[in-house]
Amino acid sequence: MSSSKQRIRAIRRPLETFFFKAVSVVIPVIPRRVILGIASASGALARLFARREWRLGMINLDTVFGDTKTDAEKRAILKQSFATFTRTMLDVFWFAGKPASRIPKYVDFTEEFKRFFHTDRLNVGITAHMGNWEVMGQSFAFHGGNLASIAATAKNAEVNDIFCQLRARTGQTIIPREGALKTLIARFRKNGKAAFLLDQNTREQDGGIWVDFLGMPTPISSAPALLAYRTGSNVFMAFCLPQAGGKYLLYSPCTISPPPFDSSHDTKEVTRELTQQIMDVISGEIRTHPEYWLWAYKHWRRIAPGDDPVNYPSYD
Repeated sequence: MSSSKQRIRAIRRPLETFFFKAVSVVIPVIPRRVILGIASASGALARLFARREWRLGMINLDTVFGDTKTDAEKRAILKQSFATFTRTMLDVFWFAGKPASRIPKYVDFTEEFKRFFHTDRLNVGITAHMGNWEVMGQSFAFHGGNLASIAATAKNAEVNDIFCQLRARTGQTIIPREGALKTLIARFRKNGKAAFLLDQNTREQDGGIWVDFLGMPTPISSAPALLAYRTGSNVFMAFCLPQAGGKYLLYSPCTISPPPFDSSHDTKEVTRELTQQIMDVISGEIRTHPEYWLWAYKHWRRIAPGDDPVNYPSYD
């Protein structure tokens, strides 16, 4: 890293920390309608003040939907996507402020999801950066679920600590992504449950395997599928979508059961097939509710070995 970048980071980090500490105090006391208003305004303003991210989102929408949606439809999807992401981030602070009164009032569950709470067996939970994945973890733990969520570590250690403390306030265990597998195996021996976000790139050297995601070759982490296969765990697909009045609904479209572990089988191929099944479910949910997914990310920045780069979106 250059010395200029180091200086900028040294200046920026204390400001980031101050901002997040201030937000953690202010946001929990703001009325629900104001939180929703801020989120809605962010969606409307994104095209002006988040031009790089807006451009990425439109490129991805073009890649996935092509001419099946008009430019106006894509802009409307992206506007709501930005609003949903802002609401998700604000709600990390807002729900953590008064979880005992707010989670029961604003978070509903399907009957299938409720049964998942009380299933006394290990489970791998899979979701995506869609709707509010954060409140799902908070709510599950609030209702007594023995949940460990795998999370990326923020570069700013103090900001990372703030987020981890907020996420863990209702009893959720946060496990850093690096080295998570060994920790999870120990938890699974006690019938714990683990949640993964599985819709972003993972390099092959970090355990990524190439599968189809929304019609594009994408390297996806093999860890959840491998963990489920080796432990005999079901894969519980779970999503949390916004509802009217600032509420959320947690639901599961399906549960995927891996085949029984057999040491004579090709573990890599079984893991790849299971990962593909998982991504097919996520792809279906995104196509059904595209306005709630995080489009402003370089989802297809990596090129599959031997493939032609012309088949991939250009983010330059």
